[in-house]
Amino acid sequence: MKNLSTSIALVAITLVSLLLSSCGTGGSNRPAVSAESTKLKDQSSATSVSAQGETARLKLSNKFYRPIVVRLERLGETGRRDVTVPARSSESIRLKAGTYKYSAAAEGFRPISKYKEIEARRSYTLYF
Repeated sequence: MKNLSTSIALVAITLVSLLLSSCGTGGSNRPAVSAESTKLKDQSSATSVSAQGETARLKLSNKFYRPIVVRLERLGETGRRDVTVPARSSESIRLKAGTYKYSAAAEGFRPISKYKEIEARRSYTLYF
């Protein structure tokens, strides 16, 4: 069952790019994944600089009652990272410094896509 949910979520996130490029932003009655609920909070990191190198901590906090899939793509590099965040929980990951495009999708909600500059040795939280 978990693999099916993950597969459905990955298919949904794959469609994010197609939906955003072909449909635009207008007209749907369904709420966006983030309507006004996606907030970025910049926090100072208390971790050791020497152990962290040039990375930052990103916490993905899911306030929904259903799982979400967040796709992270670092601009200027190929490849992407998909993170599934269970309902009403959070996941923390480490990222290299840079500008990232992130997309989030959840069943029954319009996917969103935004950009965020990530600085080394900092901590960030994205709320969905």
